Amino acid sequence: MKLRKTLLICAVLCLSSVAFAQDVDCETAYSLYREAFKQWEAASPKCNPQNVNPVMVDSWRTVFLNCPEMRQSTFTDGAKIVTNAFIKNAKNEKEREAYIDTLCMVYDQRVQYFPDGPKGPGTNVSNIIGRKGVDLMAYPSRLETAYASLKQAIELEGKLANNLFIDCYFKTVINMVKAGKLEESEIIEEYSRLMDIVDNVMNNLEEYGYEKLADGYMNTRNNLEGAVQPYANCEDLIRIYQKKYDADPDNVELLNKIATVLSNRNCDKSDLYLAVAIKLHSLNPSAESAYFIGKRYLADQEYNKAATYLLEATKSDNAIQTEQAYKYLAQIMLKEGNFEQGRIYANRAIALDKTDGEPYMIIGYLYATSSKVCNENPLHSKAVLWAAVDKFQRAKEVDPEMAAKANEMIREYSKMFPTAEDAFFYNVFEGDTYHVGCWINEDTKARFSKN
Repeated sequence: MKLRKTLLICAVLCLSSVAFAQDVDCETAYSLYREAFKQWEAASPKCNPQNVNPVMVDSWRTVFLNCPEMRQSTFTDGAKIVTNAFIKNAKNEKEREAYIDTLCMVYDQRVQYFPDGPKGPGTNVSNIIGRKGVDLMAYPSRLETAYASLKQAIELEGKLANNLFIDCYFKTVINMVKAGKLEESEIIEEYSRLMDIVDNVMNNLEEYGYEKLADGYMNTRNNLEGAVQPYANCEDLIRIYQKKYDADPDNVELLNKIATVLSNRNCDKSDLYLAVAIKLHSLNPSAESAYFIGKRYLADQEYNKAATYLLEATKSDNAIQTEQAYKYLAQIMLKEGNFEQGRIYANRAIALDKTDGEPYMIIGYLYATSSKVCNENPLHSKAVLWAAVDKFQRAKEVDPEMAAKANEMIREYSKMFPTAEDAFFYNVFEGDTYHVGCWINEDTKARFSKN
């Protein structure tokens, strides 16, 4: 009973916007609460709500109200004290809500007194606000505050946002949609934005050797992928964005957003995607809008139309999109039998991203498919497969993610190699350098089928 009274008095006092100075010994009060807190935190179970030391509560309250600027640990400890000693011991909903208000005050005053971090003035604010949002997620009545806090924390941290905040924020977005406080499209739009942040951070961490931190962001990436799945199938996306498109078909920003989301989720075979892409190109012709249309026509196997738009798309300042456009063009040339031009496009893609194995795979397919064209003699028509396998090998060397597909192609085409007997009549032996002429015009090594 005494503890409950102490807690309630603390909640009421903390709700006051003024901290009245008292004739107190802050150092003594700090030492008393801190020693009791360390024992409480170290006990099992940790911070047990059923084993709260009133001396800890009273002494912490004294420091919090009278000398808040003394140490930042008053606030980090305070969040745990309020959560476990106050909120979990509330005897009714009204009291519980008052204690949650106190928790908010702890975080807000921490921002007031300790905004600065190791990286400079104000750099601690995003972390404090984010932690506030994480804690408030436990209380459904504070969903909107949790959402707003986490959103603000991520906006403050920008492209280096904390992966915990990203994880928790996306959960609040979904819960806000379920509560009818956000439109369903926010899930997809925020997913796309957050994934860009995660990818940016991961690239930087891996580049500078912080693999363990990168693992944390990889877990967040997987969590985002899992959470978005119920809302990310093409049928749902089209349902969500068709209404937006119909309501505002001339909004260029909206059109770009719809086209990007549908493209990223492999929903580019839809009528909505084509309508948006064509509308976007008519309102604001650009390499980006040309890319969306070209990709859509490619999905419909309308290769001439696709090639026209994709060539325009290669003028984009977006290197990733330009590289992809060149790969699509190379694939179209493969379909149409224009092998040499296909290699030109694939090599342009390689020049833009030397770590992407897919262009090498396409060149391998171009070579392998040339056997009917490069058939000056029976050996030569099969020697193109040596050159093809060289490209498949190169694909997995530069891009380990391509290894499974490359190995499959290497196995399949190696079965079609000429035999030693076939090559004997042309004075070609295992390991010899062999020049593959025709349009390929490359040197390779002779290898024979064991079948």
